[in-house]
Amino acid sequence: MKAGLRRSFVRRLMLLSLLPAILTLPVHSHALTILSGPSLTTNTTAPLASLLQLITDVPSKISVSVNAGTNTWHRNFRDYSTAHSIPLLGFKPSRTNAITITAFDKNGNEITAPQPLTFITGPLPADFPTIVLFQSKPDKMEPGYTLFRGQNNGNNKGYLTIVDNAAEVVWYSGINSSLDVRQLPNGDLWIPLITSIVEINMLGQTTKTLSLPSGKPYNHECFPTDHGTILYLSDATRVVTNFPTSSTNPNAPRQTTNVWHQPVIELAASNATVINTWLPIDMIDPTRIDYLTFSASSTFGKDWSHANAITEDPRDDSLIVSLRHQDAVIKFSRATGKLKWILGNHANWGPQFQPYLLNPVGEPFEWQYGQHAPKITPQGTLLLFDDGNFRASPFDTSLPDSQNYSRAVEYQIDEERMEVSQVWQYGASPAPSIYSVSRGDAEWLNESGNVLLTFADVAYMNGATPSSFAPAAHAVRIVEVTHDAVPEVVFDFALFDFNNTSSTYKGYACYRGNRIRDLYPPLPVNDLNVRYANGQAVLHFSGDELRLYVIQASTDLVHWDKIGTANSDGNGNFNYDDELSGGSQTYYYRVITQ
Repeated sequence: MKAGLRRSFVRRLMLLSLLPAILTLPVHSHALTILSGPSLTTNTTAPLASLLQLITDVPSKISVSVNAGTNTWHRNFRDYSTAHSIPLLGFKPSRTNAITITAFDKNGNEITAPQPLTFITGPLPADFPTIVLFQSKPDKMEPGYTLFRGQNNGNNKGYLTIVDNAAEVVWYSGINSSLDVRQLPNGDLWIPLITSIVEINMLGQTTKTLSLPSGKPYNHECFPTDHGTILYLSDATRVVTNFPTSSTNPNAPRQTTNVWHQPVIELAASNATVINTWLPIDMIDPTRIDYLTFSASSTFGKDWSHANAITEDPRDDSLIVSLRHQDAVIKFSRATGKLKWILGNHANWGPQFQPYLLNPVGEPFEWQYGQHAPKITPQGTLLLFDDGNFRASPFDTSLPDSQNYSRAVEYQIDEERMEVSQVWQYGASPAPSIYSVSRGDAEWLNESGNVLLTFADVAYMNGATPSSFAPAAHAVRIVEVTHDAVPEVVFDFALFDFNNTSSTYKGYACYRGNRIRDLYPPLPVNDLNVRYANGQAVLHFSGDELRLYVIQASTDLVHWDKIGTANSDGNGNFNYDDELSGGSQTYYYRVITQ
């Protein structure tokens, strides 16, 4: 987010020299007064959040101190106003919280409400997923919180959940949701449903609903782009002739049947008008199958592609789509819809597709199977979650689930040579094996360079089922690792009740996990000050201690370069010394809040 453009020290001193002399009169201030409140309002759809309201006689900013019994935490809100309506976030379940409210005006006056407010949070719902922490090294983790949707497999009830770096719940909602959830830049949560997209704020209130086009339901992936559109996967059916009837018998008869496929649709974010539609079924062989093809079907037909993810490649204006039931990731041109490459095992592709198959180079190398969530990293590589289903293509020998594993894998793709090499992985030996039979995610974490893995539907851990009492019970494991040649686990927790001895226990599932920087949206910097000292520009502004502030510089207000990150004094004051700013060159600065 852009915030606080300021001219360089050279231009700024020139402007100041033109100002007339101003007589400064003494400022008389009066004591700051709270006219109304403070009061708290809660909302049942987000039980760990509350709304603080109060009114002061002059514009003020608010500071909150919370004594939760076992710990104390603080939050400063920097907006000056007379009428305050502030969401308070970060409370934990089963706590009695004493909340002290202090207001500050612009003259330095302050007033503290005479009595702390009390906010008693209830326990988590009885069917809420049990969370078990295995590892937490906050000094090596990506800062922030982890957002996911945990689902109780016993009743299919899902909870939008946010946990801190100790895997303790700090926010949740049982609001109706589907597979995915992500945080928007404004702090709201983006929730795709089958026929609509819903945005909710952190108080659990719906702020926006966008209906999807009739006959084009959501399936697996839906996200807003940075250019005013929405990309999502939908559902469709097509009659296909000469379709196989078996993934284990190559001589089985073929038939004419309906197949289920997923068009890629782009909408205008403003009104959900369809802008583009691309059909992967027209790009590759509609009769090609893998071992997953006959594992599911619907009224749409045989589950031919099971597309589950889209990402954009801005380097050449292309789209990358994961086709789980093809064990393939494909890339095609946004403008023409023409195929560019296919990443996956070369088995069972016809002659016309050979020019598009990426050729593996280097060791070690292993193909992905049943994959999810491909995305471009800052290094230009492709990171994805390799579920690993069967680890073979029809009609080769497949790997039993009890011996299988899932992993995050990173590939380097050379499009000119049509080659692919494996540059990093986590989850294969020697790491402890965790096998997720479906779903899953691998997220690049920008500040630390770590990778967050979501083993979303775990059937086996180290060759054994999560429960010896209920072999059909599945678990979730969310793991953060360093991006080293030998990755270090810095965060690891499970959704599973390991103490449950019932034979009917079913465990939990998830879809994706995301690291979010804060529970609150980033606010723009509105008090950036630039001065000249000791031969260099010195930047100063106020901000949020939980945020990262990136400093960018420009000489023409068009081309911006990152020059560093601001330093904090621990009290909400940030500064940055631009050691390269000396000389006659004029610079402009801006702060990007992350």
